[in-house]
Amino acid sequence: MEFFRVFLKSQLNEKLICYTLNLQEAVSIDPDPNNYFICNPEEVLMLEASEYYVTQVKKDHLEDNDLIAIAIELQKEALWNRLKLDNKLYLRTLANSSSEDPAEDISAAMQLWRPVISNKHL
Repeated sequence: MEFFRVFLKSQLNEKLICYTLNLQEAVSIDPDPNNYFICNPEEVLMLEASEYYVTQVKKDHLEDNDLIAIAIELQKEALWNRLKLDNKLYLRTLANSSSEDPAEDISAAMQLWRPVISNKHL
């Protein structure tokens, strides 16, 4: 997705981390937070072109428990909306590297992205 790749090259410092979720927990309406992630996260360069379910929190840091809680809430909302999500979770951190633009209101934010597989969850 060329537009998104260009957008990412703004004056915001950013990092994109990919987590793999336990397949069973990734589709549960009440997942076990202790078994939610199955491997160590890895830094990636960009998101693949796809449909995503996204949420954003205006913070510069999330503790592991906060990250899991927000990820689970995102999952529950997607399931409520009858979406089937992939078992990947992307965490995008943003920090404004320039305070010269007063119109830019993002000082620090965390975005969670889950790829959508289907909009008719079974």
